Amino acid sequence: MDLSNYKVKLNDPYPEILNANSSPQTVGILKNLAFGKMGELGGILTYIFQSNIADISEPELGELFEEIAITEMVHLNLIMHAITMFGGTPKYETEAGYFNTANLNYSTKLKDMLEHNIADESHAIAAYTEAVRRVDNESLKALFNRIILDEQLHLETFKKLKDSVQFLSI
Repeated sequence: MDLSNYKVKLNDPYPEILNANSSPQTVGILKNLAFGKMGELGGILTYIFQSNIADISEPELGELFEEIAITEMVHLNLIMHAITMFGGTPKYETEAGYFNTANLNYSTKLKDMLEHNIADESHAIAAYTEAVRRVDNESLKALFNRIILDEQLHLETFKKLKDSVQFLSI
């Protein structure tokens, strides 16, 4: 299987956060993006799980899932850094409580994985778009908009893969 034409992130740099002031509201938004039920941390863990499942019969697909997980790790690191810049502590929690792995998708069927991933990436794009609307800091808005571009690539990748799933062995 040749997946070399699939792109998982742009080469454009991520904007630096400037003029960050302590803001509990902004910290709450950031924590939801990072550690919420469908946040970056859950995406990372899900894609690493899927990478290991896919790697058994489709090593290139396993690698692709891993590359997407690594991109999500970059996003998580950026968001955690922003949490500290806006006066918070990047503990793995939101107002709803600590991060819980029970919310992860543990499907081992590729079609189910891809359908779940499409829904999650669509949710991520919507969450970041809403976050842009809710925060005041322009550089943070720019960071969110840059992350959205990666999430759109992930969504496009998962949709293309789903269209070809009948040809895959898992």
